[in-house]
Amino acid sequence: MNDSLSNKIPYSAEAENFVLGAMMIDTRLANEYCGRLVEDHFFIDNNKLVFRAINNLRLLNQSTDAVKVYEEIKRLNLQEKIDTNYLYELVESIPTIVNAETYVEVLEEKELERSLYYEAQQISKRVLDGNLEIQELLAKTEAEMGDIFNRQRTTPLKAVNLATEGVLSLIEKNRNRAEGDLIGLDTGFKEINEYTFGFQNGELTILAARPGIGKSALALNMASAMCKGGHHVAFFSLEMGIDQLLMRQFAAHSGINLKKIKTGDLTESDTAKLLVAKQMIDKYNLYFSDLTIDNLEDLKVTCRKYKREEKLDFIVVDYLQLLTLDKRSKGMSLYENTSRISRGLKLLARELNVPILALSQLSREVEKRNSSNQEGVNKKPMLSDLRESGSIEQDADVVMFLHREDTKGDNERIRNRKTELIIAKNRQGMTGSCVLSFRGDCSLFVPFKKESEEE
Repeated sequence: MNDSLSNKIPYSAEAENFVLGAMMIDTRLANEYCGRLVEDHFFIDNNKLVFRAINNLRLLNQSTDAVKVYEEIKRLNLQEKIDTNYLYELVESIPTIVNAETYVEVLEEKELERSLYYEAQQISKRVLDGNLEIQELLAKTEAEMGDIFNRQRTTPLKAVNLATEGVLSLIEKNRNRAEGDLIGLDTGFKEINEYTFGFQNGELTILAARPGIGKSALALNMASAMCKGGHHVAFFSLEMGIDQLLMRQFAAHSGINLKKIKTGDLTESDTAKLLVAKQMIDKYNLYFSDLTIDNLEDLKVTCRKYKREEKLDFIVVDYLQLLTLDKRSKGMSLYENTSRISRGLKLLARELNVPILALSQLSREVEKRNSSNQEGVNKKPMLSDLRESGSIEQDADVVMFLHREDTKGDNERIRNRKTELIIAKNRQGMTGSCVLSFRGDCSLFVPFKKESEEE
């Protein structure tokens, strides 16, 4: 098939590989999914052949592990097309078979899309050939399209009495937690925890602000808090390299001015503090992306791998607008790209059952308001300031803004201090705000204290 055409035909290589890998890990899944799927559910030729081998073994009530599958491939004289490395790559590429059902549903949807595409081609051909009367043409088209419509997957509804027991168990578990314990992951800030109850598994939180307010610093502070609690954190920065991120970590943990750390202008006391900070940071289960990951598909593959290895409890993306869907979506509009990214991150949070914190830029409207001299103009960020950035507001469970009043003329110490964190959307709790102090010299947010309390 023409490469340019195959790139446009609907299919998901990720879903195909995942389902085949899962069936080779667990023969029970092969027994279940081979009853639902056929070769046409797979678009990639090699994957069609692997599925054929798995299905043959399933019909013979044999194990469908990679070794047995390769033996069946040799029996079918297909070993020149598929070697053992290909099979083991399929097995090793999946994070956990728990989510295999989701990928089977993707295969079913993509097969329907392809069927519609191919049938549309056939309809066009029949019309252009002119060999059928209009009534015959319509009848044939209706019959063929009806077959496709009847293959649609319907989502089973769940009776309420089957769901209430599980919800009651969850409520009881939360009721019996120790005093002060959160039902989510500790953000590192008591005031934020009071609103959110901690970052919740399966939820997408957006942290948005104008440039220079401290989004990345706060995200790093939160990541550190998670790590202190023994959790595993994956931090994807599309703006800064690992060296820059770690310098900020050193500054936050040592209290040393970031500029001094960058220039190496350190005293013996500073060096000693850095070594203490290093010992602390080295204990963290904190993972930075060593290679540049600039698309959602690569990010998902990495996260699934760490989840499979039980090394993933929290994900940070810095920042959302710099991420693309995949390597083929470079020409997509910013609005459409951002909408799909935010939806993809929300689905990933639910799939892996971990919280995701995604940083976001605000629209320019908030900057225009801040530069306005009009009295009564609300200069704080609002949810409407996200609307130019796609469906972020819709997809997010929690939306937080960082806001600092323009205090030109005040000394730098005061100007860098008082920062308001606004919780503008909270699907499971209250909205409101709290005040933090930002020590910009060492990339650290701390609870705000009034001048009289500090003296």
